[in-house]
Amino acid sequence: MSEFKFPPSPPSLRLPAARRIALPVSQRLSTITEGAQAQEPGRWSRLNTFRNSTSSAASHRTAPPPYTSAPASLAGDESTPDASEEEKLARLRRTWSGATATRGGWGRLVVVSVAILVVVGLVIGLGVGLTIGRKKDHENQSATSSNNSSDTQPALTQSLPLGQYSFATTLRAQQTNCSSNPATWRCYPYSVFNPSDPSTEASSLSTFDWIIRNESTIYATSTTPNTPTSGVPANLTISSTNNPFALAFTAQQLTYHADTNATSPRLTFAFALPKTVVPTSALTSDNAATQCFFNSTVLTGTIYLGAPLDASATSPGSSSYQGWPYAVEIMQSSPGGDGIPDCYETVDGSIGARVQGLEPQAEGDECRCEYRNYG
Repeated sequence: MSEFKFPPSPPSLRLPAARRIALPVSQRLSTITEGAQAQEPGRWSRLNTFRNSTSSAASHRTAPPPYTSAPASLAGDESTPDASEEEKLARLRRTWSGATATRGGWGRLVVVSVAILVVVGLVIGLGVGLTIGRKKDHENQSATSSNNSSDTQPALTQSLPLGQYSFATTLRAQQTNCSSNPATWRCYPYSVFNPSDPSTEASSLSTFDWIIRNESTIYATSTTPNTPTSGVPANLTISSTNNPFALAFTAQQLTYHADTNATSPRLTFAFALPKTVVPTSALTSDNAATQCFFNSTVLTGTIYLGAPLDASATSPGSSSYQGWPYAVEIMQSSPGGDGIPDCYETVDGSIGARVQGLEPQAEGDECRCEYRNYG
């Protein structure tokens, strides 16, 4: 196969050969020099670049202009951003200075601030004063209403039934049917009141010192009106005082009775209270000291809130408590039965052998101590 060759280019597409133009030495550009040979910049050389140079080569340079507030830049000119920011700060200072100078300066601002504080203080003080005034007016009105109530009702009636009272009564009856030996049941003060014998009035006097407290803010009082219902909780309790020679009990519930057929509203209670009796006569052949326990004794009471009492039963005895002004009934009772009473010999105050020979009585046969301050 013959070798392929490109066809020769046409004469019109050929470029002329590059020729070098020879210039005379006099027309050639001479080498431009900046002065002495540049040295490596050091600490002092960098600082000297900000100073005016006396060399011929540095005559074309000038020191930077001193710091002054630049004139406002033209709109759209972003070639000098530092000058623009400085101008904004300068404009703000001029505006603030002009505002303070126009409105009275810092002194006027201080005066305005003090005036605002005074107004706020007056508002707060006025509010507090009005609150205290309303509170005092409410207290005065309450005191006035209390005084008016005390003028129309006795103070004793208002306080009933809460408080500490002495219930002065006389022993009206004594019954010993629950025991085969009557000496085993006794009733303090061991003397029964006899209306035909005036001397028994003082000897039969028995005073019970008790405390009535409320368990709720709503409770029965002497002014509570009668209702068809009866026997509801009174929200009251009754307790004995700290007296070792009296019956001891704590916080027993009271029941309120105010039926329409009753002559007076009343409070009642009933609870078990073991009774200890020292017999009046010997129960053994050797005349040993004995004690008898009636463990099924029940203490019941009726405290009237309006029924009158006998004038002879108003003596408080040795108690310093306020005397109860209305009628009251109190009773201790024990049924008969096996183990009633339960008697033991005592030796130097300690319980000894059990006493034999006591016959149990029927449950319907009761022992009683009845007290009241009327009729």
